[in-house]
Amino acid sequence: MALLSISGILGRFHPLLVHLPIGILLVAIILHWLSRREAFNGVRLAVRITLLLGAVSAVFSCISGWLLASGGEYDAAILEPHRWLGIAVATIAILYYLLYSRNGSLRILSVLPYALSVVLFLLITLAGHLGGTLTHGEGYLTQEWGESADAKEIVKIIPNVQEANVFDDIIQPVLQNKCYSCHGASKQKGKLRLDSKEAILRGGEDGSVLAAGKAGESEMYQRLTLDMLEKKHMPPKGKSQPTEAEIALIHWWINTGATFDQQVKLLPQDDKIKPLLLALQSDHHPKPSLPDIPQNPVNEAPVPAVLKLQEKGATVVPVSTESHYLSVNFIDTTAVDDEAMKLLEPLAPQLVWLKLGNTSVTDSGLTTIGKMPALIKLGLEHTLVSDKGIEKLKSLSGLQYLNLTGTKVTAQGVLQLKHLAALQSIYLYQTNVTAADWPLLKQSFPKTVIDTGGYHLPILEGDTTRVTQKK
Repeated sequence: MALLSISGILGRFHPLLVHLPIGILLVAIILHWLSRREAFNGVRLAVRITLLLGAVSAVFSCISGWLLASGGEYDAAILEPHRWLGIAVATIAILYYLLYSRNGSLRILSVLPYALSVVLFLLITLAGHLGGTLTHGEGYLTQEWGESADAKEIVKIIPNVQEANVFDDIIQPVLQNKCYSCHGASKQKGKLRLDSKEAILRGGEDGSVLAAGKAGESEMYQRLTLDMLEKKHMPPKGKSQPTEAEIALIHWWINTGATFDQQVKLLPQDDKIKPLLLALQSDHHPKPSLPDIPQNPVNEAPVPAVLKLQEKGATVVPVSTESHYLSVNFIDTTAVDDEAMKLLEPLAPQLVWLKLGNTSVTDSGLTTIGKMPALIKLGLEHTLVSDKGIEKLKSLSGLQYLNLTGTKVTAQGVLQLKHLAALQSIYLYQTNVTAADWPLLKQSFPKTVIDTGGYHLPILEGDTTRVTQKK
C-alpha cells in the first residue's frame, strides 16, 4: 500500500512535468530551423543543449504520466493513445538529439534531424490534444473552432413536464452540463462516473454518492451545497455552477426516492417544487438565467470597512474566488439596526448578496440599501420594512431575488418594483398581500416567480421530525 501511495504522489507531478518537454522541445525545433540561416549560426550550441533538456524532461514526463494513469480515473480509449504518443515523443526526442549531435558528413545525417523535427512537432500536437481531452473534456483543442462551450449546453425540451421521466428529462441534463467533464466517459475523477444509472449507483472510490430518500446524506447533494471556497465543493471553481433551481430539483429527486424510471406525475410535489418543474416545460420556459455575479470587474473592497462590519457581527465573504464581489450576511445578528446599514456604504460597488433576515432594519435603513447598484439578492424576511421602504429599492435595476416574508408590505408596495426587469423571485408569505391581489401581481410580474408560501411539505422517509410538548 505504501508503494501505491508513493506512486500516486509522484504521478500527481505529471501536469507540472508535462509542460517542460512541450515548451523546451518546441523552442529547440524553432532554434534548429533558425540556425539554417547564417545570421543565427550562433544558436547551434543552444539547440543541442535544449534538445538534451527536452529529451530528458520528456522521459520524466512519461514516467510520471504512467504512474498517474494507474489511478484509473481516465477513459482507457483516450488514455492509451495518449500514453503511447507520449512515449513516442520521448523516443523521437532522444533520437533527434543523438543525430543532431553527430555532425556527420553524410547528407542523410544532416537531413534526418530536420525530418525528425517535423515528426516531433506533430507528435507533441497530437499528444497534447489527447492530454487536454483527458483533463478538460472531449475535443479540448477544437471546441473553440465550432460552437462555443455555452452553446453546447444541453437544454431539454419538455412539452409536458408531468409526463416527463424524472431522471432522463430533468436530472440527467443537469449532470451532463455541470458534471460530465470530470465524471463522464472521458474522465472519472475519484473513479466516479455520473453518465448512467449503473455508474451512479456504483459510486466512486469513496463509496456510494446517492442515498435514496436522504438528500442530506447523499454525497452528490452535499458537494453541490458546500461553500464555494471549500475544496470539496463541486463543480470545482472555474466550472459552470448549477443554479439554485437545479440544486433544488436534485434535492427533490433524491428525497423522493432517486428513481431512474418514473414519471414526474408519480412523485410527490410540494408547492415550492411545482413552479420549478413548470419552468422546465416548453411553453413556460423562462428567459435565459441571469448571472449571479456581475460580469464587470470591480476593485477589492476597502479592508477597514470589511473589518467594521465583521466587528458588528456580519459575515463578509467573496461570492467567487474569481472576483471581488461580496456577500454580507446579518442573519445571525438580531441587534442590527438602521445605523448598521451605513457601514455597508463603502462596499456599494462590491456588494451583490445581502441577508438581513430577522434583524431590526426598518424603512429608514433601506435608504442605504437603495444605493447599492450591484445588489442581486436581498433578504428582508421578518424585518420591520413596509411599503414606504420598498419604494427605496426601485433603483436596484439588477435585483433578481427579494425575500419579504413576514413583513408588513402590501401588494401596492410590491407593485412599485414592477419595472425591475431582472427580478426573478419574490417571496411574500405572511405579508399583507391578500388572495385577491394575486391576479394583479401575476399580471404585473409575468416573468417573476411569486412565492406565496403557506404550503405543507410531505414527510418523506429519511426526514427528521422533532416532537415537542405542547405548552
